[in-house]
Amino acid sequence: MSDGTLLRAVRHNGWANDQLIAFCERLSPDQLGWTVPGTYGSIHETLQHLVRAEEGYLFALNGDQPPPRGRVGPPDSGLVPLAELRDRARTSTERMERYLASGDDPSRRIPRPNGDSYTAGIAGAQFIHHGSDHRAHIGTILGAHGVAGPDIDVWQYALAVGELIERA
Repeated sequence: MSDGTLLRAVRHNGWANDQLIAFCERLSPDQLGWTVPGTYGSIHETLQHLVRAEEGYLFALNGDQPPPRGRVGPPDSGLVPLAELRDRARTSTERMERYLASGDDPSRRIPRPNGDSYTAGIAGAQFIHHGSDHRAHIGTILGAHGVAGPDIDVWQYALAVGELIERA
C-alpha cells in the first residue's frame, strides 16, 4: 500500500481531524455535548470515537500499539480531553503514513475476534471512510445548532498544502 493517492487521503484525513478538533476546542462544554438524531452521539463523544477507532485500525494493521483504554468503547466510557484527542489523532496519522511506507500486502488477511477476517486494504479504506463519516456527523450537529464549522474538505486541504493554486 504505497499509492500516493492513498497517502494524500490519509494526510487529508489527519489534517481534517486536526482542524475540526482545534475548532471544537473553542466550543463550550455545553456545545460539545450537542447532538442530533441520526448521528453517533455528542460532538465530544464522536471525536473520541473517531480517534479511538483510528487507533484500533492501526492496531489491527500493525499489531504494535494497542489503543489506549482498550477497544473502541461506547459513548459513556468517559471523555478524553480534546487536547489529548488531538495529539492522539496526529500520532495516528503519522503511524498510518509509516504503515503505508512499509509495503505491506493489501490482500493480507486480518482476523476479527468473531472469526471473520478482512484485508489490510479494507482496513486502510475504513480508516479514511470512518473519519469522513463522523466529521460529517459533527458538521450536521453544528449546522443544526446554527454554528458554521470549519471548511475541511479536500479542496481546502489542497489549498493549505499548496496542491491547489487559486487564480487571483
